[in-house]
Amino acid sequence: MSLQDIRAMRIARTKPSGVVAVVVGELPKAYRGAQAAIELKPGCQPQLMDWRPLVGVWVALYHVKTDWPVMDAAVKALDAAGAKLLGFAQNGEGYPLATFENDTDKNKAAQFLRRELEALCQ
Repeated sequence: MSLQDIRAMRIARTKPSGVVAVVVGELPKAYRGAQAAIELKPGCQPQLMDWRPLVGVWVALYHVKTDWPVMDAAVKALDAAGAKLLGFAQNGEGYPLATFENDTDKNKAAQFLRRELEALCQ
């Protein structure tokens, strides 16, 4: 599912269920199509993209390919657009950014981010 697909959903007054994955690096074939995942290829400029369709949508960033400028620009652009940042994952670790009621929920979010990163890196 591309950002354009999500834009069409929002125009139709719906939004993705669950967490949208924003992947810095190549998106595996298993994640293409129906999966709510957006690919940011190395060297792209997320700050120039229209992220408004993700306002109020939970988003997780996955750093699959080392490209710090893209990752940094994506975090800033998503935050500025009003996306709800669940967290990010890189180097085999998950880092929750959202506020959680307790440490158990925060640890579950970290595990979720790690598992998704592992799936993306296969």
